[in-house]
Formats: sequence, structure tokens, C-alpha cells
Amino acid sequence: MAREWDVVVVGAGVAGLAAAKAAAEAGASVCVIDRMGPGGVLMNLPELHDVPENPNGMDHASALLDQAMAAGAELAIAEVTALTPGFNIDTDDEAHSAKAVVLAVGLGNGRLGLAGEDAWEGQGLSHCAACDGPLYGGARVVVAGHDRWAVQEALDLAATVEHVTLVTQGQDPAANAAELGTLANAAIWPGRVTALAGDNGLESVAVDGTVLPARAIFVQAGRVAPLGFVAAPGAPGLFLAGDCRDGATETVLAAEADGARAGAAAAAFARG
Repeated sequence: MAREWDVVVVGAGVAGLAAAKAAAEAGASVCVIDRMGPGGVLMNLPELHDVPENPNGMDHASALLDQAMAAGAELAIAEVTALTPGFNIDTDDEAHSAKAVVLAVGLGNGRLGLAGEDAWEGQGLSHCAACDGPLYGGARVVVAGHDRWAVQEALDLAATVEHVTLVTQGQDPAANAAELGTLANAAIWPGRVTALAGDNGLESVAVDGTVLPARAIFVQAGRVAPLGFVAAPGAPGLFLAGDCRDGATETVLAAEADGARAGAAAAAFARG
């Protein structure tokens, strides 16, 4: 039998935990579900560039979790496999039902759109400079993307690698790319990644017609919300929060505020 809740929040990152806290504080029974555990991408970040005092990501996530749990929300570690009309939520562990749902699933990993791309995962293709950058100290690497976070990835990598090239994927780079242009071991390359090559892991990246030596590529382009499990789009009582929502600014503080608004709205809907 499905466990019944006023509000189910799918995703326990910044927006999800903020939504769970707000909904619980409004008096709703709340379950927040995440397949990896609480914190989301914060767990990989040694400092948060867009939060005052630049706290450690893990510490910030822990504080958000404590606040949500103290408000009365419950946490379930499971992968949501289907969200169907009537707000029935299937997971790989147990079923849930809710009067309202907040989707706070963030964005999936970046994609280059290349044939055979998945085979390079763990062979030089990465999505997290904080996680994998230290593996490439003294090497040449590429970041694919143009937004502020692609630029930040490149800036972070420049502190440890021999050289980093930001490939803009055909877009104008974000304003903070100016700082990158002042570094002796960094470059900005307009164009698109068209191929990856190497016999012993990644050894080169083709950008249009030019081959760049690279031991790793950090892909920040082509990120989309992982909403394939949702079979109830646009239903009353379904709310989106955080980076998965169109127009999100992809900052921690904005995601917290967005999640709080969505959680309060979901609780109000559940109360009828």
C-alpha cells in the first residue's frame, strides 16, 4: 500500500530541502525523496561561490537538511521511477501518494551530443571540476559550455591543471569569462566539440576542424532537467522548483527561495 502524504518533494538538493522545510512549517505532512541522499550537487563543492562567506557545500547541505527535518519533513532514499496522474509516486523501494508534488530534480549531466559519448565516462569525460579536477594536475583539459558555471569550472581548474580551454559550444561566454582571459594557462575557444579521441583514455578533443590535446573534458553544456519519469505534466498541484524550472538562475540562494515558495504553495494546495 502506498504511503500517503500531503506533499511529496522529489529531489533533496537545495530547492528540494527548502521546499520540504516550507511545506512542513505550513503544517503539511512531507516526504522528500532522493536517489542519492540529501544535498545534491552541494556535496561535491568545497565552497559555494554565490553564497556569502563561501561556505563548504557539504556543511550548507547538512544545515538545510537539519532545518527540513526539524520542521517535520521525512527523508526517503529511493529513485522515483514514475509520477502518474493523481500523484501516485512509484520508487524502486516503495510507493507513495500525495495531494501535491514539488519537483526539484535539478539538471542532469551535460551532454555534447556525440555518438559514443557515454563510452568516455570515467575515461576523461567528467561533469565536476571539484570532484575530478585534482586527477588532472599538470595536464591540459577542456571545459565545454558557455554559462557562468562553465566559466567557473574553468577558473577552478586553472588553479591546478597545466592549461584549460573553455570551448563555448557556439555561444557567447558569460560575463565572468573576462577573468579567465587574463590567465596565462587558460584560453577561450569559440566553437563546438565535434569528436573525442584517445587510445589510453581521452587524449584529444576536436573543436570543429582543430584538434586540441586534452586529458579530460568537463561537460557543462546541454544540461536538461531529468523529468522523463513524469506522466502528469501540467496537473494542478504539481510545482517545479530550482534549476529544473525554466528561467532559473542556477544559484544556491535563488534555488532556496524558489523551493520555499514552491513548498508553501504545495502545502496550501494540499490543504484545499
